[in-house]
Amino acid sequence: MRQIVKWTLDGLFQGEIKLFQPSDGYRFSIDAPILASFVKVKKGEKLIELGTGNGVILIILGKKYSYLEELWGIEIQRDLFELAQENVKMNGLSERIRIIEGDVKEIERHFSPQSFQVVVSNPPYYPASSGRINPENKKALARHEIMGTIEDFLNATSYLLKEKGRCYFIYPQKRAITLLVEMRKRRLEPKKIRFVHPKPKEEAKMVLVEGIKGGKEGLVVEPPLYIFDQKGSYTEEMTPIIFKLKEETNER
Repeated sequence: MRQIVKWTLDGLFQGEIKLFQPSDGYRFSIDAPILASFVKVKKGEKLIELGTGNGVILIILGKKYSYLEELWGIEIQRDLFELAQENVKMNGLSERIRIIEGDVKEIERHFSPQSFQVVVSNPPYYPASSGRINPENKKALARHEIMGTIEDFLNATSYLLKEKGRCYFIYPQKRAITLLVEMRKRRLEPKKIRFVHPKPKEEAKMVLVEGIKGGKEGLVVEPPLYIFDQKGSYTEEMTPIIFKLKEETNER
């Protein structure tokens, strides 16, 4: 791993997962465990994350679904790719999680079509045209559509998924229509949607979406997820998402 000038060692789930992160630049947010909690994987399935960052989502899923034998991640930024590899190793998952350095726009260079049953992504969401962006800012590169647009990520998703395979995304609710429309163009039928609110009585900030490749029309809107209660504490539903890592032992 390249030397990171300033970094921190942080814990998730009361220390069950440990992660190196740059003290400045890209750091995972609460979106990561929320998305990981929304993903469902069956025994024998192969999963890939597009834009894996520092590997936090793959590590959560690797710990949660201990019966999964193959989890993959692809990351275009060299520093984050190397950091993800180090984090996977530190959490004892090197035999099951594989990270590659690559571009989702060139996904066919790395994988054959229809190689996976599950695709997961927290894709960049700000248009590259939205304000001046420092190209050295790792956080900006991760959040803005500079190295890949939502269309690029969905093209890669459609390419990688087997027929009836599932995809899971978290995305800003203000761009939810863009996500849903672009999914449908690629035969990724939205099947479940859940809005994520900071608090009750506040508008949603993010949306969780499950899609099925080649699925039939029929969208289920799940009950909203509230992160905090009115007093500013994590809600009863959020507490295990943040603090308790529940290992799945049965096949779904």
